Amino acid sequence: MTLLRLGLAASGWLALLAMSLPDAAPLRVAAVTAFLLVCPGLATLLALRPGGARRAGGARRGGHPAVFLETALVALVLGLALTTLVAVALFLGGVFTATRALLALAVLTTAMALLPVRPGARKRDTEVHAG
Repeated sequence: MTLLRLGLAASGWLALLAMSLPDAAPLRVAAVTAFLLVCPGLATLLALRPGGARRAGGARRGGHPAVFLETALVALVLGLALTTLVAVALFLGGVFTATRALLALAVLTTAMALLPVRPGARKRDTEVHAG
């Protein structure tokens, strides 16, 4: 279990804790916004494509910067999609509140972040080669 996965698992609960701050408090807005934009998508990306974080880290060690940008963009889009799906499901159920939506996303993020990595998933060659 990496530190990134543990941090992602805790991030939703910290954002939920920040909801106890007064409305429009800068720390509350920053914590919840950062969580909603980054954490659910990154946790899902790590669960679906375990080599994604390793490849993104390679961009800092001399790899191509596009790998980091690709990972960041996919995580952002996945996070926004998951946030939208949770909000729509709660609205259709007639039980939407910001706290319930954040709670559902915190549970989803924790589950995705703590999923075990398949043993052979990191050893696969995911690069596209010209043929």
